[in-house]
Amino acid sequence: MVSSGLFVNLCIFSFFVSIMIAIRIFLLQRLAHKYKWMSGIYASIVSAILMVYSVTYQQITYDLRFLPLILTVLYFGYRAGAVAGITMAVCSIYLESHWLLTILILIFTFLFSLPLIRYRKQFSLLKQSLLCFFIHFIVHVLLTNYFWNTPIQSPFYSEVEYLVFGILGLGIAVATIEFYRKFYAVAEEAAYAGSDSCKDEEDSFFIRIMKKELEYTKEQLESFINHHMDAVIITDLEGRILRVNEAYEKVYGWKAHEVIGKKYYDIAGAFSEDVHENIKKTVAEKEAINRVEVVRARKDGSLVDLRITISPIFNGKDELVGLSGVCVDISEAKKAKQELDLLHRKLKESELKYRTLFEYANDAIYLLEIGSNHFPSRFIEVNEAGCKRFGYTREELLSMPCHHIIPRDSDIVQKTVEEIRQGNLSFTLQSQFTFKSGEIKKLEYSGKLFNIENKKVLLIVSRDRTEYLKTEELLQKSEKLAAVGQLATAIAHEIRNPLTAIKGFMQLLTEKASKEELTYMNIISSEIERIEMITDEFMSVAKPQAVTFQSIDLRLLIQQVILLLQPQATMKNIFIELHSYGELPLVYCESNQMKQVFINILKNAIEAMPSGGEIKVELRQKDNNHLHIQIIDEGVGISKDRIKHLGEPFYSIKEDGIGLGLMICFNIIQQHKGTLSIESEVNKGTNVEICLPLK
Repeated sequence: MVSSGLFVNLCIFSFFVSIMIAIRIFLLQRLAHKYKWMSGIYASIVSAILMVYSVTYQQITYDLRFLPLILTVLYFGYRAGAVAGITMAVCSIYLESHWLLTILILIFTFLFSLPLIRYRKQFSLLKQSLLCFFIHFIVHVLLTNYFWNTPIQSPFYSEVEYLVFGILGLGIAVATIEFYRKFYAVAEEAAYAGSDSCKDEEDSFFIRIMKKELEYTKEQLESFINHHMDAVIITDLEGRILRVNEAYEKVYGWKAHEVIGKKYYDIAGAFSEDVHENIKKTVAEKEAINRVEVVRARKDGSLVDLRITISPIFNGKDELVGLSGVCVDISEAKKAKQELDLLHRKLKESELKYRTLFEYANDAIYLLEIGSNHFPSRFIEVNEAGCKRFGYTREELLSMPCHHIIPRDSDIVQKTVEEIRQGNLSFTLQSQFTFKSGEIKKLEYSGKLFNIENKKVLLIVSRDRTEYLKTEELLQKSEKLAAVGQLATAIAHEIRNPLTAIKGFMQLLTEKASKEELTYMNIISSEIERIEMITDEFMSVAKPQAVTFQSIDLRLLIQQVILLLQPQATMKNIFIELHSYGELPLVYCESNQMKQVFINILKNAIEAMPSGGEIKVELRQKDNNHLHIQIIDEGVGISKDRIKHLGEPFYSIKEDGIGLGLMICFNIIQQHKGTLSIESEVNKGTNVEICLPLK
């Protein structure tokens, strides 16, 4: 039933299209182009007739009333289409009960078809008509079946029938009209060619065809220039501006009427020298200058970076008649390139710093790939210190499996694998390892686990702690011995005083004692002598041991001590800085004892700075005979009433201290005939100054 009704509509629509062409041929001639609103009224009359012969199926009305409206918009513009639409809406109010649905479909079809105005020249009339009808069909289906209150939904096949008859009707109408237009144009040209006015010019028919082709080409050229996204400038051979596009106005800030007729040199201002040279070169060589990067001034005086291409323009006789320039704004691209170059430079600098830190680090650094079993499989990278420690070259280490260098059953591997299996991403361990040379070293190493290209990688920083542990052990022994010696001295001193008194009284009693009493007196005297002998043995413990003095570089010795204590300082966020002023002479001293002095003082400074900070160690020669060392920290400081007790046996300001460290330092400096002084202020830090003789 829907098909039969739509077929009647199609026949009526085709008939009135033919009537319209007949009216234009025999009655109106060019009247339709001058009075487009008449075309709109005619289209609305045809739509009203199609409404009368519409077909209703399941309370939905089907007809081809919108086809005349679409043709009116395409051939006579949106103004004529608006006239036809308004008139059709009025007719719908009088002829239909569901007139509101028709008006809504009309409005939304008109609104959604507006974007075609900008791009209509890119499509043929047939394609334009089909696009418009397809937009109308979508609006019709959505409003009729989904947004309009109908008790029964229209079946799918009825909508398909409406789509097919609509496409068929538009195809017939557009084909008929276009055939008529082309036939009329050919007939008009033929009539003009056979007229008397054309007999004097044999080629006038072809000239008119050429003029039309030229006009068409000119339209295309105008469209190309106006819609080009880059600035386009056309000048004569002297550089006088003939034409610019909208993009030129945006780039330079000049309006077209402000620059046309002026020479480009004047517009370029201070940058006219290269403009003149480029124009002269193009005119002389008659070849294009491609992609020249220049700087130009805008109207407001700001600068813009451009990439310019200058091309020659020739006439039909191959004569150079003008120049065209295309200017591409590359300011953002150039800025992005500068930022990218800066980023690359920073990356290179960062990489250089990394390589320097990696290659010249005193600690051994390894980058290991971790296998699926959590064991290290191979070396990815290793620094020079790591190569020396294992006794292989870098190429050998990178080419060998990891277990050929470090056995899997070794303590160092087992501890590392255990940390990885527990899910620890970073850890610090200590272990002992026997190297290829047979040397046994005690190592402290830190590990960091992360991913590179979906592979587990372990970064290991390993430090040799063998000498440090030996020094620490010797230091502990030294402190114990010093404590025993100080204790022995104190005990011996306290025992000798009463012994002296006892011996004196024993001598007095011996003179008056009887023979029997004298026997007892001799026994007591022998025991007193025995006590004195034991006391002397106690005193010998506190006597200085034999030491070997030699000339040493004190700056190098302090550097070794700083290196020894650096891990402890780093853990507390403390930076130890060494400064030496001028060329320092060698100092005649005992290196181990001096090392013990600096270790004790620096450890005290580190422990006095729980919040981190900086420790300065300064060396300078104040006169020809003495070298001064200052150790300055930013710690909690020491009150004045406590400073005077520093260096006394068993006196300490630390909770867990035993009060022997500074006592040992004072004794060693005294044995070297030097001085040690301490200045401090609470919450501002401590300054320890040591003065040593050079000879």
